[in-house]
Amino acid sequence: MFSVWEEKLYKLLLGLCFLLMLAMVSIIFLQVIARYAFGNSLTWSEEAGRYLFVWMTFLGTPLAVRNRSHVALDVLIGKLPRQLRKPVIAFGYLAMMALAGVMIYAAVNMMTLGSRQVSAALQLPMKWVYLVLPVSGALIVFYLAKNLYEDCIQGGPKV
Repeated sequence: MFSVWEEKLYKLLLGLCFLLMLAMVSIIFLQVIARYAFGNSLTWSEEAGRYLFVWMTFLGTPLAVRNRSHVALDVLIGKLPRQLRKPVIAFGYLAMMALAGVMIYAAVNMMTLGSRQVSAALQLPMKWVYLVLPVSGALIVFYLAKNLYEDCIQGGPKV
């Protein structure tokens, strides 16, 4: 049951990242066409492309955590005695969870400040731009907890 739900979340995030990249590339392509073919640039395209890139990056980070393709010190862990590997791996996951928690806390504060600001070209409330930060942080914590359970309790692939 849980794995089915998690797989649907993974596919949703993957599809969303694909759509964000497609939209970003399309908008930047339109900007290039407008500038060079018509001699007139789109005032909002650079800002829209930037915000789409930010969203794509922050929604892609939990995917990297899920797939364990984030930066890790596998060489050092491999040199540890077997009985120390699980505690060190668990400590690493817990430290990353703490940092993601700090990210969520700071992002909520940024959203509060951003509720009074709008972007220059799109006139988009900045809280919508900042919304991806706590969402990403929560997804990172979720996938770190999943990895911690698999690696340290079930004895998964990294131990």
